[in-house]
Amino acid sequence: MDKYLGNVEIVIMDYYDRSLADYRRKYGTSGHPSFAAINSAGEVVDVIIGPVPAEQLEALVAVIAKPA
Repeated sequence: MDKYLGNVEIVIMDYYDRSLADYRRKYGTSGHPSFAAINSAGEVVDVIIGPVPAEQLEALVAVIAKPA
């Protein structure tokens, strides 16, 4: 996924940190693990809850890495 360096930002949040509950509600990341793909306009493109195969995660990153 090096080809996306500089085009996407990955934020990792501790699921058990209660101070982040508002973010989990806002982005619909209610399970563990959860992945929220958010485009440059701040819109949630997709949310995946549970383990994600590398190919699926890369396809999701490719969608949000496109210029808005």
